[in-house]
Amino acid sequence: MRLLAQGGVEGSSPLLNISIFAIFVIATLAIVIRVSRKASSGASDFYTAGGGFSGPQNGIAISGDYLSAASFLGIAGAIALYGYDGFLYSIGFLVAWLVALLLVAELLRNTGRYTMGDVLAFRMRQRPVRAAAATSTLAVSFFYLLAQMAGAGGLVALLLDIKSKTGQSIVIAVVGALMIAYVLIGGMRGTTWVQIIKAVLLIVGAGVMTLWVLALSGFNLSALMGDAVAHMGSAGEKLLAPGAQYGKSGTTRLDFISLGLALVLGTAGLPHILMRFYTV
Repeated sequence: MRLLAQGGVEGSSPLLNISIFAIFVIATLAIVIRVSRKASSGASDFYTAGGGFSGPQNGIAISGDYLSAASFLGIAGAIALYGYDGFLYSIGFLVAWLVALLLVAELLRNTGRYTMGDVLAFRMRQRPVRAAAATSTLAVSFFYLLAQMAGAGGLVALLLDIKSKTGQSIVIAVVGALMIAYVLIGGMRGTTWVQIIKAVLLIVGAGVMTLWVLALSGFNLSALMGDAVAHMGSAGEKLLAPGAQYGKSGTTRLDFISLGLALVLGTAGLPHILMRFYTV
């Protein structure tokens, strides 16, 4: 990504990229508008799609929520830079889903309450619990959306070969406005279908790229790892062994424990994941 940011996407056409981007936006907006016409005007339908989605549909939508720029570019970049230590990020996210499933999802759904604040306030003092839940939701959403919008806007600016800071800021604002439009027009029902489409496209795309990369190495994983080590030069020897990130000077085991807690507990507390438990 650093090389792409410096030199642009080699061999790409900004006109072709923006045409493909526009086609996806128009197609998904059309789907959102269509499904929104079938929705009622009640709050339950807007916020939780009236609980009308099946388990498999909701599961794919959760995948779409979770398969973000952080999942693809972030983890891939961490593995490319730090090898074994970078791979720990994906393991942390995987364990986090087990925590969300066993300790949050079922218990939250069985209470029959509307929000996480309702569940926590069920046996506690309502005013301080709801204030804490609302504050944490706003704080988490703000910083999460800030990073997501910056990443999405930066990626679109890269595809359109926009190098100026002003142009990149405009692209980020446009992407943010599009996201707001999706939610306002379609509510949870339209957003869920967008996430289902997104998940299918990302999973299929990642699968194709995986097969493509493996094909370049003759579907030999050992050869692929060998090529990765060779391309890293003098640092390649450390790529497949632990310690490239958390074994160097300035880091301690406490840093790794802190990272693990953030990944495991942070995933279970993401607001846009928690609200999905009510759409089934």
